[in-house]
Amino acid sequence: MRFSRTFLPLAALLGSGILLGAGCASKDPEGSLASAGGTVGRGGGSAKGGTSGSANGTAKGGSGGSSATGGSSGATGGSSGATGGSGNSSATGGTGNTSATGGTGNSTASGGSGAYPTSACEGLSFDAGGQAGGGEESCSGVSNEAEPVPIDLYIMMDRSVSMGSLIPGTNTTRWEALQQAVEGFVDASADDDVRAGIGFFGVTGGNDDLIDCNQNNYSTPKVEIGRLDDVGGDIVAAMADMVPGGLTPEGPALAGALEHAAAWAEENPGRVTAVVLVSDGYPTQCTPNTLSGLADIAEQAHLEEPYIRTYVIGLAADFNLDAVALAGGTRKSFLVDEKTDVAESFASVLRNVANSKLACEYALPPSNDPTMKLDYEKVQVTYTTADGQTEEIPSVPSIDGCAQTANGGWYYDNLANPTSIKVCPCTCTRFDAGRVDVRVGCKPRVGVR
Repeated sequence: MRFSRTFLPLAALLGSGILLGAGCASKDPEGSLASAGGTVGRGGGSAKGGTSGSANGTAKGGSGGSSATGGSSGATGGSSGATGGSGNSSATGGTGNTSATGGTGNSTASGGSGAYPTSACEGLSFDAGGQAGGGEESCSGVSNEAEPVPIDLYIMMDRSVSMGSLIPGTNTTRWEALQQAVEGFVDASADDDVRAGIGFFGVTGGNDDLIDCNQNNYSTPKVEIGRLDDVGGDIVAAMADMVPGGLTPEGPALAGALEHAAAWAEENPGRVTAVVLVSDGYPTQCTPNTLSGLADIAEQAHLEEPYIRTYVIGLAADFNLDAVALAGGTRKSFLVDEKTDVAESFASVLRNVANSKLACEYALPPSNDPTMKLDYEKVQVTYTTADGQTEEIPSVPSIDGCAQTANGGWYYDNLANPTSIKVCPCTCTRFDAGRVDVRVGCKPRVGVR
């Protein structure tokens, strides 16, 4: 799978302000600093379905058109309004690119016609007969508590010169803290079914675009993905051998990492493969050199088989890459605050990412008749809340169906030969608490197609 520099448009941005620090001594390259309550506006239409607020049109479904009155659409952030209004972004109502409720923005928390939602969405009501919402037939399928699929991580680590900066109030550099954190993560996870590998950007530690901007140089890890009890020592040694230096070519680094992750996922079915992008600054070398460009790369990998997710870890108290994480299917970035114990905080974040429940992908249970193959058309997914209320999650054909249903959904990793169940982003958010079950022998309710 090849990630070129012609990317799909970003489907959705968060409906809250994105506040970014000046990591790597760089200013925001696309003017995307949002004032309190504001949102970042972008040019381009929605990735699926929705109506675009710009003249650039849409990638799938919806229509193009002119920009909303009262604020121009564009790649440089646009304007925002707190309520009502007709600028590019509004908290309620409005016709901007992003709205919290209603509207026709690219991303909506509820309602609207944007790309797939990410705010928690409830499933369908589920009765004792095994059918949701009054199905045509009752069913007594066999229920199995869902087992999260184990995860493989390709860590793409920023080694730019700013990583050599001292953490305020300490004699420890960011890089030294990350070394301690990675060692702690390896030690704590060595006995778990966690696989990880690592790569670094840039390649030269200087400013050689011919080398540093070559995506192929990031599609081969410094340490290949493997069980941590096997390769953990190599990962720790690779961190120790690396010296901070150079600029921040995040675009080709992320694209190369996702390319390798996609190839790895195809060779390792039954496991989740994800990229972990770690950085303390904006992209300052190569193209794309904007946050929206990074988000486009992450989105393309997430929307195309084998649906690779991108986790993002920002190192610095005011550095936030939520838009990239959202586009990459992980809802929001992790922030490591330099006012805390950076080594422990970063190790904790890595452990959280390695917890495969975050991936919202679950193994298929066996058939309830050991002499017969599992009937893939008779599989239900249910969710039971902490207070005992059970919902059915409707079936959708693929991640594209997540934009067409208000009740979330689930889909197979591979329609021809399924090995696991994936859930829509809003369903994944809903699953943060409670129990997930997979029932076999009962036909699921189908989401809007």
